[in-house]
Amino acid sequence: MFEQTLRFLTDDGWPVAPGEHDGLPCIDTHFLGTDAEWDCRARPYDPFGQLAFESVLPFVVAPEHRPAVTELVVRTNWRLLTGAFQLDLDTGDAVFRTMLFLSHGAEPTDGLLRGLVYGNVLTVDRCLAELAGVAAGGEPAGALARLAL
Repeated sequence: MFEQTLRFLTDDGWPVAPGEHDGLPCIDTHFLGTDAEWDCRARPYDPFGQLAFESVLPFVVAPEHRPAVTELVVRTNWRLLTGAFQLDLDTGDAVFRTMLFLSHGAEPTDGLLRGLVYGNVLTVDRCLAELAGVAAGGEPAGALARLAL
């Protein structure tokens, strides 16, 4: 899956660099959204038929704002059809993760990879300003209402 994902991202014009995250190989890349830009990574788990694509949100949530961001993340995730926002309560790092599961050695097609990647970054693009606002001290209820998910 690593090679197919690297080829898809390269052919689609994404800046790519092989990397490592949590001791496992990944593909580092970057996305320029409507109002912000952020790092992304593809994390293939070949033996398990899993491929994760993650957008790393471009802020760290301060400890005093983590309860409000956690509330917004949980309420937002409840309404999302694909993927989930995640917040590390120890570090304040936040990501949005989408996943593919392929069984019996199936290879990801360009169509599957396109859905995985663009479903991810377009969701982040739509939600990022509200998440950042709550991370800066805003109210989660108002942010959720503005998201109109």
